[in-house]
Amino acid sequence: MDGFTSITLSSYDWKQCITTDILRFQYNTSLREAVDIFLSHHLSQAPVVDEEGRLIGILDSLSLLKGLNLLENSNHAVTTLINEFIQQPQLVIYLEGNFGQNVNRVIESQTSALVIDSDGKFKGEMKYTQVMQTLNVLYEELECFVSKVIELPYNGIIAINSSGTTIFYNHSAERILGFPAQDMIGKSITQLLPDSFTYKVLKNGEAQRGVPLTYGDISVHADFTPIIVADKLLGAVAIFKDVTELQEVTGRLSTNEKLMATLEAIVENTYEGIIVINNQERIEIINQFFLDEMGMKAEDVIGKKINEISPESQLPNTLKSGEVQFGEHMNIGEKDFLIMRAPVERDGKIVGALGKTLFKNMEVAKIFAKKVMRLEGDVAYYKHELRRFHSSQYAFSDIIGNSPRMQAAKTLAKRAARTNSTILLLGESGTGKEVFAHAIHETSMRKNGPLIQINCAAVPENLLESELFGYAEGAFTGARKGGKPGKFELADKGTIFLDEIGDMPLSMQAKLLRVLQEREVERVGGTQPLKIDVRVIAATNRDLYQMVIDHKFRLDLYYRLNVINIELPPLRDREEDFEYITNSILQKLNHRLGSFIEGVTPEAFEYLRTYDWPGNIRELENILERAIITCDELWVQSWHLSLPLRNSTDRLLDSEGVDNNTQQNNYQNNQFTTLEEGLNEAERNMIHLALQRSHGNKMQAARLLGIHRSALYKKMSKHRLTQT
Repeated sequence: MDGFTSITLSSYDWKQCITTDILRFQYNTSLREAVDIFLSHHLSQAPVVDEEGRLIGILDSLSLLKGLNLLENSNHAVTTLINEFIQQPQLVIYLEGNFGQNVNRVIESQTSALVIDSDGKFKGEMKYTQVMQTLNVLYEELECFVSKVIELPYNGIIAINSSGTTIFYNHSAERILGFPAQDMIGKSITQLLPDSFTYKVLKNGEAQRGVPLTYGDISVHADFTPIIVADKLLGAVAIFKDVTELQEVTGRLSTNEKLMATLEAIVENTYEGIIVINNQERIEIINQFFLDEMGMKAEDVIGKKINEISPESQLPNTLKSGEVQFGEHMNIGEKDFLIMRAPVERDGKIVGALGKTLFKNMEVAKIFAKKVMRLEGDVAYYKHELRRFHSSQYAFSDIIGNSPRMQAAKTLAKRAARTNSTILLLGESGTGKEVFAHAIHETSMRKNGPLIQINCAAVPENLLESELFGYAEGAFTGARKGGKPGKFELADKGTIFLDEIGDMPLSMQAKLLRVLQEREVERVGGTQPLKIDVRVIAATNRDLYQMVIDHKFRLDLYYRLNVINIELPPLRDREEDFEYITNSILQKLNHRLGSFIEGVTPEAFEYLRTYDWPGNIRELENILERAIITCDELWVQSWHLSLPLRNSTDRLLDSEGVDNNTQQNNYQNNQFTTLEEGLNEAERNMIHLALQRSHGNKMQAARLLGIHRSALYKKMSKHRLTQT
């Protein structure tokens, strides 16, 4: 069975556990007729219903026989009705009720339940044995699922025995820690990893969670857990998670002989009974659990035929039929157990049979059923998180701006989203190319598929091919068992976003061109091409056509990418959007930082507006975030802005068309007799300009000058200035 199959209780049709073909009696049935039917059908009990099929009670054989004995010397048995002998059923459940709760009631009572609908009509019987068999099937499916999950860990796993010797070391541990397996297996954990917490766990038997460790350039978080069976410390397991990587991937976990030896020791000490017979029906293996329940010793059992020890055993039938049986009810000693039987095969031939108890007792079975229900929610959560990780994070509604160029870009992008054509996004750094890529995917017919993105400039040239196209098992030293899918494979049925495509090496451009033309990829070291269905969105802040002229970008790849060309305007060319963008970013930062900034002052806004913004919206957001953090007021002032924006008061003068050279000449021509006169004239000019820019609004003028309004009035009076 596929290990990734979802195993849930709610999805299982528990109505299959209801037996509807149940013999039932009318309440007006005669006693004699009921006795005859009970004897002919070997019944122990049967439901009794009225004329409309509503359940009245049950009729059991004991009550029936008592009634018959009372009337055996008379002729009334023919006319006496059974309604005098009807008993109340032990357990009744509703067909429309919560089947999870109904199943728990059946398990807790260890008896079958009569099933009725909301009108009280009898619908059948939910048998205890059928419920337990069904739970056993779900248990086996879950066991298969968990084993598959363990075989595919992305995290590094190291296991040591009780003496601190490494007995298991997976490929992810090699990749994360940088130590090859041959240097780890059989060595002391302290010799190879002196700062390891694993050895410490063996001393006190206490788990360590979330321990931060560093190995070279790799930072990991590790969990260290002791392995304790029957109060005996067998060893410890360390699980490492590489926190330097952004995306979690899965890898296969292989086992080795030393780990198998440890698992055999665990099986021997398990609370489940295990017995194995050979093809001569003689017992070869029996664990202590079975021996204790049977009250025997191993030397009295090993080598003897199973039926000599347990006459009711069905293992000989399993040996002959070769069929696997789950959830059969069996009495061992003085206890009831659920049993699994399976043939043991070697080279395609049955050489024995295995019997195993599924639970320690029925109480454990009920606990397991509850755990399965909880696991249902966990599996659903992780599936949701995995889908969210590969989905788009932005929509067109997240793109701010109503300037003509931005509206034109959004309109073209929305039209392009409805097609499968390749899209090339052009624009300076920070203009929102990634947001556009996400929005196009979210609006496209592929929105339910994955959105995989890769920055071509961030991946080293020698790793870029394996990142894009994946690699096969054995492709190079250290290649993971089973290989690894590339970004194009992961994006199948979805979209791949190739950011910074202009920085892709020429050697890779030819290989990318082939993938775009043939719509298939071939893993590094592989021999079989894989068909893919991927929509490509590329982005760059470079002039690709000029790069073609300079022989730095392939012309054929340029034409393959340049199907739909969308150019995103820089922030300095979006003057009509600037105020709206600034306020939107402030709102977002207030929410994220927990601040309460109302806005920026006119003077600070003027600094922002007249700046060139080489980093575009990303730079604007960074500068506003710094300003909010350093601001202790409700409004961001000019001095809260970082230095590149504050080019001195010349910016204010330039924005009003005042020639700074003229002012400097005034000072140089020595038109002022004293320093005080020069300062007064400069102050008067600044106040005059502030009043002009604020159209006579004193409060705004005071904000521009960075002074209180009352101080402005005093200075206006001093220089005999009106509100002009």
